[in-house]
Amino acid sequence: MVMKMKNRKNALKSRRKQLKWKQLGYISTESICPICGAKSLIQFDQYDAWACMSCLEWLDEVCGDPDCPYCSMRPPTPYDAYERNSIGGTSAILKKRWRCDNYQHKTNGMIRHKARRQQHIIWKESKELLPKP
Repeated sequence: MVMKMKNRKNALKSRRKQLKWKQLGYISTESICPICGAKSLIQFDQYDAWACMSCLEWLDEVCGDPDCPYCSMRPPTPYDAYERNSIGGTSAILKKRWRCDNYQHKTNGMIRHKARRQQHIIWKESKELLPKP
């Protein structure tokens, strides 16, 4: 879901919104919503259900079992789940940890991280070899 923004403020607001959706579950950019036709489906881990971020409708029906750990706690709309996540007040430390975990498991991110770390070690060693004034 790539959008072009007119100014930085709107772009940052959009990125925050996308990060919040990503924290709730897996976003599929390939699947199409049968209701609105948008490519903005999300699979909520907590509720084990698919939803559309554009039309804000659940795509999976509730099972009807009152003891089901997923369906019994599922809110009426995906937007309510989105709002519950913000009310929960995840701390900055948890957000940072989530970003680190989701950065490190990607191959390109891990390669870049290792290369940057290696450059830092080489720089540090070369600095130690220089004579001190």
